[in-house]
Amino acid sequence: MNKLYVKLMATNIKNGKRFYLPYILAGILIVMLFYNMMAIYYNEGLSHMSGGSDIKMIMNFGTRVVVIFSFIFIFYTNSFIMKRRKKDIGIYNILGMEKRHIAMELFVETITIAITVIVCGLVTGIVFDKFLMMFLYKILEFETSIKFTISIQAICNSLIVYIILYSLTMVYNVLQVKLSNPIELLRGGNVGEKEPKTKIIMAIAGFVCLGIGYYIAITTENPIAAVTLFFVAVVLVIIGTYCLFTAGSIALLKMLKNNKNYYYKKKHFIAVSGMLYRMKQNATGLANICILSTMVLVMVSTTVSMFIGEEDILKTRFETEINIAGYSDQPQDSSKLDKIVEDEINKSGRKITNKYGHIGINLAGIMKGSELDTKGEDGIQYNYSDITFINLVTRESFKNIINIDTGDIPEDEVIIYSNPEYTEKELKLQGHTFKVKESFKAGDEFFPVADNTIANCFYAVVNDYNELEKVASKLREQKGSDTDIYTYELHIDIDGTKEQKKQCGNAVIKAIRDKKSDETGYSARMVETRENNRESFFGLYGGLFFLGIFLGVMFLMITVLIIFYKQISEGYEDRERFIIMEKTGMGKKDVKTSIRSQIRTVFLLPIAVAAIHVTAAFPMIRRLLLMLNMANYKLYARCTVATILVFAVIYIIVFLLTSRTYYKIVGEENR
Repeated sequence: MNKLYVKLMATNIKNGKRFYLPYILAGILIVMLFYNMMAIYYNEGLSHMSGGSDIKMIMNFGTRVVVIFSFIFIFYTNSFIMKRRKKDIGIYNILGMEKRHIAMELFVETITIAITVIVCGLVTGIVFDKFLMMFLYKILEFETSIKFTISIQAICNSLIVYIILYSLTMVYNVLQVKLSNPIELLRGGNVGEKEPKTKIIMAIAGFVCLGIGYYIAITTENPIAAVTLFFVAVVLVIIGTYCLFTAGSIALLKMLKNNKNYYYKKKHFIAVSGMLYRMKQNATGLANICILSTMVLVMVSTTVSMFIGEEDILKTRFETEINIAGYSDQPQDSSKLDKIVEDEINKSGRKITNKYGHIGINLAGIMKGSELDTKGEDGIQYNYSDITFINLVTRESFKNIINIDTGDIPEDEVIIYSNPEYTEKELKLQGHTFKVKESFKAGDEFFPVADNTIANCFYAVVNDYNELEKVASKLREQKGSDTDIYTYELHIDIDGTKEQKKQCGNAVIKAIRDKKSDETGYSARMVETRENNRESFFGLYGGLFFLGIFLGVMFLMITVLIIFYKQISEGYEDRERFIIMEKTGMGKKDVKTSIRSQIRTVFLLPIAVAAIHVTAAFPMIRRLLLMLNMANYKLYARCTVATILVFAVIYIIVFLLTSRTYYKIVGEENR
């Protein structure tokens, strides 16, 4: 009996190879991707490299995404194959095979496919592991030898995940047989041929969800708020997409059908009626293609833009090569700190090419009208996006920062540069009231990227230190005389190679750390250098790029497979339509032209909607990228356009290639 099960399994796979082969190959690729990500995560070499912890974190996140989509994809394709198999299983049942025998055949089939997929996936992953590590190290600019290793932990994790996955598919397949009768199985591939009903409420809900999602994406100004609202917008757009593909398209086609002047024409009659059935049968699959296409476009465009713009991002995050901050309770003579830094730079053999410093008071709180409340109210929880940051500086310091000379500012008056624009007539800080002389809406060039992540950020410019002291004295009364109130920031650019700049930066860091407060004039100091952070910085962005390519390939593969199975499904459904339409008197040419037009419309709709989704999401994603120091939105825009064009070309090529299978299926009964 066991031989019979094996023989039946082999026959079924051979006869249905156009279904099974893509399913098996896709499974192998998914297992390979999962193993490779886990192998990178467990790679010991990363633990000893700067930025290695970021790579591990990114790979850990990536493996979770792969697992989720592995379950979704395998179950989706398995359910499609089972739908095509139901008629065969029903025939087996009618011919005398008991359900337990059919279940055993499905058990053998699922186990065989699972073993094939897991073993081949692991072998392929092991073979390509070193190549992928070399690719990752090249992206990260790590210069070290790579040994060929086999990760036992990655193999164990892969076995656990995919044994569970295929066990669940086996249970699903067996239940399909146990819970169905022979007649239902025989009709399993032809369920749902009635004209679809109009679902007005679902269609309206789809438009509403999509509209709200787009509104959030377009109008959300602050990146901090965008982080939270982004997931809300994504969920709304996904719900809206499914509703519109499922109900909105049918509602639109029903409206066209009810328009007799439009519908009762040869060309429109066939197209509208055919599209009605196509959208009913394929709405969910088309929505899946649309959502996956959107994921590919967003993930690839963002990670590619960040990888290409790494150097710009690094310079945006670190304004100059050496950035120093000193904190004190009183205004200090910054020359002592400046001299220490300059001496270390000279000892390192470097020259200063650019230098500027500024002093001010940094305040944070909740704006209540014209007053900044720095205490807050007990029991009230504020979101970070509700906080306002004010940099209170003298006009001399402001000129050093922005290179704008405001001119003399009268006593107890202030000039404000803010985003959004400050509209009040006065500004109250720590109980002292300044009259607003002028207020300007500041663009991105006024604030560092870190400030762009804040909902409300001000430069409040006063005339001199006497004006600063009016606020400082109030702070000392509230917080104590030894509280660090003033912040001095020193920014320096130097010449030299990357390695020379790094060595110089290390020397400056050591010198500042070893000096006492009375030697520098500042009770607390902080030093950041661009080159000392380069490796860890590039590790993060290189890792995101690597993950983007990895997951982009997986999502693209899933999209291709869904398109392929949809083409097969369309082919089997249209065989009968060809025959019926020809029997009603239509010529073959008209029939083929009509159905081809419908297929093109149906399968090109997801990529068009995906492009609209990405366009609507552009403003929000741009603000999210500010959180990762990506301020070059023009580069992101170019990468987005290029990604859409490349993906559209791949999508069309896949569509044309899979169309051959469709025409072959239809031609089997229409030669």
